[in-house]
Amino acid sequence: MPQRADARANRSALLAAAARLFADQGPDVPLDAVAREAGVSIATLYRNFPSREDLVAATYAAEIRALGELDLEEGTAAEALARWLARFVEYARTKRALGELVHALPAGTHPPVREAILDALARILAAGERDGSLPADRDAQDVLALLAGLWTLPAGPEWPARADRLARFVLDGLRT
Repeated sequence: MPQRADARANRSALLAAAARLFADQGPDVPLDAVAREAGVSIATLYRNFPSREDLVAATYAAEIRALGELDLEEGTAAEALARWLARFVEYARTKRALGELVHALPAGTHPPVREAILDALARILAAGERDGSLPADRDAQDVLALLAGLWTLPAGPEWPARADRLARFVLDGLRT
């Protein structure tokens, strides 16, 4: 049965709030804080996500799906890549915060992340080749290899600034 619009909006608000709070406070953030941040009751949270694990799995899956959402109609492909890289940094931040919980998720509870990333990068690079904002000799797997440096950055309060800088280096190196 399809969800009502308000139920879909509540679920989306919960996932967005969970991603923010998990990234800011870690995986042990109180679930009532997630509900409060989303502007819904704790009952609404539990109706959508019966357990913390369900919320973690859904949040992680939503972050992966967001990596595949591209707006190639607005501006150049290089500008789309800049927007995507900002989203990728947020994904990395959330994944780092969820740490062991993400690795403990059962197989099949989230889309395959590597494929989603490679697909998004390939579409951006192809669009950049067409509009001339990105060189034709770039490969999605090579770009992902460069972005793998995010996982080696030490945790701490300087992580977001360093991750943004690393993403900018990658972007600057890809632009024509």
